[in-house]
Amino acid sequence: MILIRRPFSAIAWCVLCASFTTGRASVCDDPGDEQYIAAGLVDHGTSVIESELGETSQQNQNLQVLLVSNTNRLHFGFSHHYTKFNFESIEPQTNAHLHTSSFPVHWYIGGRRDVRLAVAPQLSASSNVLGHPRKYRSDTARLALALVWQNRLTSKLRTWYGVCGDYRFGGYALYPTAGLAWQPRPDWTVELGFPSSRVGYDVTERISTGLGIAPDGNEWHVMDRDFARESRFVYESYALEWVVDLQIGSRFSLAAAVGRQFRNRYEMTLLNGDRVDLASEPVTRTGAEVRWRF
Repeated sequence: MILIRRPFSAIAWCVLCASFTTGRASVCDDPGDEQYIAAGLVDHGTSVIESELGETSQQNQNLQVLLVSNTNRLHFGFSHHYTKFNFESIEPQTNAHLHTSSFPVHWYIGGRRDVRLAVAPQLSASSNVLGHPRKYRSDTARLALALVWQNRLTSKLRTWYGVCGDYRFGGYALYPTAGLAWQPRPDWTVELGFPSSRVGYDVTERISTGLGIAPDGNEWHVMDRDFARESRFVYESYALEWVVDLQIGSRFSLAAAVGRQFRNRYEMTLLNGDRVDLASEPVTRTGAEVRWRF
C-alpha cells in the first residue's frame, strides 16, 4: 500500500500500520484516518516446487475502499483480493482463480481512541464457487477480528498489543499482536512488532519510501469445474517488500514495489483426489498501486 508522504504524527503512525505493502490488507492493522479508494497489482516470478515436481507463478489484484464517519470513531469499507496461481506439471482440483471479498468495520473506543475493535465478514472461494451462492458452505463465509490497545508513551514513542484472528498465516489462526513504534526524527519511523515490522522514510514532501515484512497467506473454499468435489486451498508465505511512493497533487499517489516472497507452502487437493502439502523456492515480486483520497 501507499507509504506516508508528509511528516509523521500520531495519526500518521496509524496510517503506516496498514500501508507498507502492495499486498492484501489485514483487519489486524490499523487502517488510518484517510478516506480512499486504491487498486493494486502484484506479479510473482516463476518458483520451482520442491523436488522439482513442477513450477508455479502468481498474480494478485487488489481493490480497497475505506470510509470514515464524521466522529472519526467508525471506519468501514470493502476490499477484494484476487489471486491467480499458474501451476505447471501438477493439476489442482480448482482452476486456481481465487477470490476474497471483505467488509471490514473498525470501531475506536476511549477518549484518546486507545482501543480498536474490528470485525470483517468475508467470502473466500474459487471463482466458480463465488459466482454460485448455493454452493457456499461454512468455510466460504468467515469472520476476521481484532482487539488492539495502544499506548502513546511520548510524542515519539508508542506501543500496542492485542489479539487478532484471520487467515494471513494460511489457515485460520488466533494470535497475539504487539509492537513498538519509534519516530526518531520527523521524517523517519521505525516500527518493530509481530506479526509485521517496517521502516519508513520521507525523502521529500512528495516522495517517501519504506521496507517491511509481514505474513501474506490465505485460505479458500474451492470446487472442481463440475461442482462434484470440494476442498480447501491453503497458501502460506511471507513478503519482504521495498516500496517507493509518489504523491501527485493533493489527492492522487502512485506506488511501486519490489520484494521477495519466501517460505511458500501450498496445501491443496489435486484433480486426482490426492491431498498434498508442497513448498516452493523464494521468488521475486513486483507491484504497483494507485490511490485516490477523498
